[in-house]
Order: sequence, then structure tokens, then C-alpha cells
Amino acid sequence: MERYRNIIPEFKRFKKVIHSPQPYDIRINTIKANVPEIKSLLTQTGFSFEQRDWNNEFLKVDFEPGKSILHWIGKYHVQESVSGIPPLALNPIPYDRVLDMCAAPGSKTSQMSVLMENTGEILANDISKNRIRSLLSNVSRLGCVNVQVLERDGRNIPEKSKFDRVLVDAPCSAEGNARKNNDLLNGADTETITRISELQTSLLKKAFRLCKTGGTVVYSTCTFAPEENEIVVSKFLNHGKLEKPDLNLPHSLGLSEWNDKKLGKELENCIRVYPHQLDSGGIFVAKFKKMS
Repeated sequence: MERYRNIIPEFKRFKKVIHSPQPYDIRINTIKANVPEIKSLLTQTGFSFEQRDWNNEFLKVDFEPGKSILHWIGKYHVQESVSGIPPLALNPIPYDRVLDMCAAPGSKTSQMSVLMENTGEILANDISKNRIRSLLSNVSRLGCVNVQVLERDGRNIPEKSKFDRVLVDAPCSAEGNARKNNDLLNGADTETITRISELQTSLLKKAFRLCKTGGTVVYSTCTFAPEENEIVVSKFLNHGKLEKPDLNLPHSLGLSEWNDKKLGKELENCIRVYPHQLDSGGIFVAKFKKMS
């Protein structure tokens, strides 16, 4: 992680936090429950929780939430809190047509279903047969009836029709998961970063082709590498206008330069969330409005 010393604020605190266990988070599934109901049930069973300040549907909990009956009947979903940021940035509304290009295991898909009030259409795509199983299981358990599932390489999705909004939660080197994977505490190797950035670029290019003019494309990763984040995004500044996501939470601005390379002031409209800012993992989000 030393290569990021000059771009991560409070770097010593960041290093301390990534060496600490990551808390569990749940997202209350308002298709099947409501916030007061779940808080009351958790209190009755003796579980402690803390509401995330920036979104009342996310709770930080002190127990293994995947073992609770409330999870299995779909009242809540185990979801890392920063994972909830890209869907909020995309901001789908009822009756939209939405593409989740790299959807499994379905946390963001199901969250978008809630935002859309279970209306419209979400095409949830993933390349992995094994991960598709988790995706199907989760959208069924959570009662998301507006989701259709597709198993395909995102770069090969047919362009017969366009979408109002497209989410590209791209495969990445996952440095933001260092609290859950000690192998990443020193960061990803540059060979992996370079290789995967080529795939990310191809996916984002396809996303713009699948989005309607005037529609929204959100690109996100759970890594810190500028090569996978701002540098990928900078290649598409002529495809759409970068907009600052309207989110009230602690974060850092996107980078306008990296290693003495100027990327453009517009990149500061991207957001970076580091583990010590939200007691979470890390995430990067860029939001485009597609131009003609």
C-alpha cells in the first residue's frame, strides 16, 4: 500500500484500520420488511447494532448475520456498507430499465430493485456460472421480481436495446478488501493491475454502447489503484459528462493526476472511500451522463 501514501489522507490511520477486522453490515430489505421492524427484532433477540449515518437501511452489527433466520427469509441482506454506494450513485427510479453488467452475487442488483420499488426491469448479468447460482438465490430470497438474469461475458451483451442506466461494478484487484484478505495488505501486484485494467476498459466501453443518450453509467471498483480507477475513467471523458454523485458521506475526491501524469480536473468528480473513513472496505465510484 506504500505506493498510495501520498494520495490516501491520514495514511497512518488507514494502515491501522486495514489491519483490524472488518465489521459485519446488513442492509434491511424494504421489499419484505421495514427499518423499525428489524431494529425491534434485533433488540428483542439481544443483538447490538449501529445505524450507518449516511443510510438508515444499513446497520453495522456485532453478530454473524448470515446465520439468522431474518437473513434466510429475506428480511435483510448481508452486504458490506460501501457496496451500497454504487447503486445510490446510479440512483435508478421506478420503471427504469437497468443493466447490472457484473451482477453476482446480487447485493447491488437487489438494492437497485428496492430503489426501483420492484418495478421496471433489471438485467443482472454475470460471466460465472457458479456466481450466477448465488445471484439467482439472492434475488429470489429477497423477493426481487423485476430482475432477469443473464449469463454472458459483459463485453458480449447484445446491443438490440438500450438501458436508462448501466452499472459496471467491474472485476478488480480488490485492494479495498484488505481487511478481509491479508494477502492484499501490501497491495496488489502491478502485473495484475495492468492486466485487469484492460478488461475494465472494455467493459466500460460496452456500457456506453448499451446506455441510452442522456442515460447514466456508473463505474465502480473496490480497489485503490488509479490505473483501474481514474485512468480507466479518463479514457471516456468524450463519451459522457462526469458528475459528482449526490451522496452525503465521508469520502475523498478522485485524483486529477497520478505519478506526474495529468488526468484532468473532471476526475475530481469521482469519489474514493477508504476503510478508515467509513469503518468499512474501500470503493471507487465514477458517474457519467452519456452524451450523444
